[in-house]
Amino acid sequence: MVILCLKSLVLFFMITMAVSASDLNGSATPFPALIVFGDSIMDTGNNNLLPTISKCNFLPYGKDFSGHRPTGRFSNGKVPSDLIASRLGIKEIVPAYLNPELEDKDLPTGVCFASGSSGYDPLTSQLNSVLSMNHQLVLFKDYKWRLKEYLGEANANVIIEKSLFVVSSGSNDVANTYFGATIRRAQYSFSDYAKFLVQSASSFVQELHQLGARSIAVLGLPPLGCLPSQRTLAGGLQRDCVSLYNQASQEYNSLLITELKSLSNRFSGSTIIYVDIYNKLLGIIQHPKHYGLEVSTNGCCGTGKFELGILLASVPAVIAFGDSLIDPGNNNVLKTVSKCDFPPYGRDFPGHKPTGRWSNGKIPTDFITSYLGIKEYLPAYLDTELKDSDLLTGVSFASGGSGFDNITAKIAFANVLTLWDQLKLFEDYKEKLKVIVGEEEMINIVSNSLYIVCAGTNDLAWTYFTARLRKEYDLPSYIDFMLNSASSFLNDLYGLGARKIGVIGISSIGCLPLERTVNGGISRDCVDSHNQASLKFNYKLITELERLASELPGSSIVFMDVYDSVLDLIQNPEKHGIQLLPS
Repeated sequence: MVILCLKSLVLFFMITMAVSASDLNGSATPFPALIVFGDSIMDTGNNNLLPTISKCNFLPYGKDFSGHRPTGRFSNGKVPSDLIASRLGIKEIVPAYLNPELEDKDLPTGVCFASGSSGYDPLTSQLNSVLSMNHQLVLFKDYKWRLKEYLGEANANVIIEKSLFVVSSGSNDVANTYFGATIRRAQYSFSDYAKFLVQSASSFVQELHQLGARSIAVLGLPPLGCLPSQRTLAGGLQRDCVSLYNQASQEYNSLLITELKSLSNRFSGSTIIYVDIYNKLLGIIQHPKHYGLEVSTNGCCGTGKFELGILLASVPAVIAFGDSLIDPGNNNVLKTVSKCDFPPYGRDFPGHKPTGRWSNGKIPTDFITSYLGIKEYLPAYLDTELKDSDLLTGVSFASGGSGFDNITAKIAFANVLTLWDQLKLFEDYKEKLKVIVGEEEMINIVSNSLYIVCAGTNDLAWTYFTARLRKEYDLPSYIDFMLNSASSFLNDLYGLGARKIGVIGISSIGCLPLERTVNGGISRDCVDSHNQASLKFNYKLITELERLASELPGSSIVFMDVYDSVLDLIQNPEKHGIQLLPS
């Protein structure tokens, strides 16, 4: 979710809803209330009360809101729910229904049930621990009961019948559940998934009608391929809009229009309309200066390129565990052949020297710390030149060749650090930190730091498929074994104080150079069965992380998908400014 900018929202929704409201309410009688369902576009703070990482109750969210304070709105100011209510003369802001300060007097003019990261697909809400659309309907039933208790049944029924209902959902389903986490891509073609979503939307609208709603506006999808995060992940070196994602939005919108027309015809006495946000928003993105905007390709805060709520929060340090993807040099001091402290490694790193990073330059944890404004490089904890001052902003314990399976580190890759060895070093790190800053500040740093965990690739690609060191397992059983190890590691990490944890999934291992050479035949093709193994592990990992996040109080544990982005780099190198992929 990218933070929304107030100026563009005002322009966009004033253009859109001025037309839509007149379509819905042909009479001179004003709407007495605005009642809203959906996702982060509309959420006015319901997620504040939920055990989810999808929150924005911290700065810079709310910096332009009244009082310059965060309220749980996914914006620097008001959100469309507020703008619509204000435009219709109902009230200036629409309260979240779960707001503990909500009073009975707020009910007659409407509330918001929307929940950031929700979607029509129940899986979308489940993965993010937020309110599903069905759960929002349950809360609406509770709202109706409270309204009747406050005003009496007759008056409550009039308000429900005359109110404007706005529904905004589907973006997270398509952008995240389908294209992002790839979970639904294994089950549906996009055309079939779009039909599934539209049927879910139709069922929701029908249920809403059954509960008394008569004026219903349903928003279509925006040009998802032009969202800052999607441009960063899939838009190539120039961060172009992703045409595939925009086409998906249009295909879904076309089906939704047809379905809403059918419902409107079926329910006499009701007005059910489609609200086009695709074309109007695309116009603002393509011609920002026509609307008084200077930039339309970035979000307003952080880097503006890929901010999620957790990345906009205050993060004092980054702490990393895992394998070669994020090892900045710990293996340099180990008695192992798994090292890269020699050229050509490091040739594009400052100083053009090898550092122990498994790269020609920076590695992902360096980019993350730089993006967050913490420091340019995340040092190896075992670096002999590490200073006390480095500990305050984080270190990496990762060891190239490690995995969730201890055999991977100790046998397959000749004595590198297992993940549990890395945890022991983390305990040592905490003790050093306590000496430097005191116990209270140490606890503060540890609990507020961002933790990155990256492992599993070596387990599957090397230990299981290539070296065949786990013959006692078939693939499903080995994946379950890996997941149990990952879960145990995360529980231990939580027990040591970690609260904000990002777990990187496995990439398309069947396309790794080694895999293509050993198992890809004479043409060195990607090995599809090994890629499918990556997807199966990722799918189960997502489910396990969701379970852990719900069971560990105060934790934010998220899955970080790299499968699609890496596969796109491999399949379309020129798009990302790569002329030659190493073989």
